[in-house]
Amino acid sequence: MTAAAPASPGFLLRFAGFIAALCACVAAEGVRHRRGALTVLAWTRLRRLCARLETLATRPRAPARRRPGRPGRSGPPHRLPRAHGWLRRAFPATASLAPQLRALLDAPDMQAFIAATPAAGRILRPLCHTIGIAPPPALALPPKPRPPRAAQVAATPDPAPGPTPHPPPPERPGAPRGAVWLRPPDPPLRTRFFPRS
Repeated sequence: MTAAAPASPGFLLRFAGFIAALCACVAAEGVRHRRGALTVLAWTRLRRLCARLETLATRPRAPARRRPGRPGRSGPPHRLPRAHGWLRRAFPATASLAPQLRALLDAPDMQAFIAATPAAGRILRPLCHTIGIAPPPALALPPKPRPPRAAQVAATPDPAPGPTPHPPPPERPGAPRGAVWLRPPDPPLRTRFFPRS
């Protein structure tokens, strides 16, 4: 007998259903507006996000392995837009599905999965960006460390003073100990260079 496959979590079934509806909407809009290349890229991207989340939820995470580089392809590369909410601008009918994603992310079982699996944020945050909704607080990134403030920099002690750059002037012979010999001032400029007759 063949062992039965493990049941998928409820949130995963709802997520797969949402992605299927989103892909169907993208395909219909792509045919209507004749956006063949963009339709294929968007459809493939959404299916990959769904497969990654399913793998993350049903299989233990394996250690990362470095993949060998792929040979270069001829011709210009096809890339998806990166602007916030680009999917609903390219395929306007997908805007009606945005509330379903928000309700799916706010479900208690999805919130528990996100809290227990931080790697899910690398899948769900790009999806929220693509559709144009704000991610829930559970998907918020940790704050970046702040640079040191000016007060902390000013509180750093200064380095110890080094030796005097110039030695003290020599003492005059016959003068008391500790006395400093001062050089007489130079004569005025007119007397020095133009003596009177």
